[in-house]
Amino acid sequence: MMRVFSAALIGGALLLAAPAQAQNDNVVAQARANGQVGEQADGYLGFVSGASISADLRGRVEQINIQRRALYTRRAAERNVSVNEMAAAVACEVFERRIAVGERYRNEQGQWRQRTATAPVEMPSFCPD
Repeated sequence: MMRVFSAALIGGALLLAAPAQAQNDNVVAQARANGQVGEQADGYLGFVSGASISADLRGRVEQINIQRRALYTRRAAERNVSVNEMAAAVACEVFERRIAVGERYRNEQGQWRQRTATAPVEMPSFCPD
């Protein structure tokens, strides 16, 4: 898994691009703010358990995840790492810097959590300290 972190260091443009896709979609941004959608430790967006998800929102999130996978695949090939390693490197960056207070995220154990001012994001074990 050490290659993940070298990929993370090299992949600055990727780290900025993938989360920005979700931010550019107002419907997805609103769903994130409402706690329906959140980042996951695998590098993709997910639907929070128990949330009511419209077909439109589901389609938008699926499109973002398809775009992320394509980007992870291209960058992984360029860096000679697996797609999952590339996605994990991005997840580390997103968990560390891009989950806002009030937003939900799915931790490495598969549990949905909410970032609060007093409860920082639980970093996945594969992320560097």
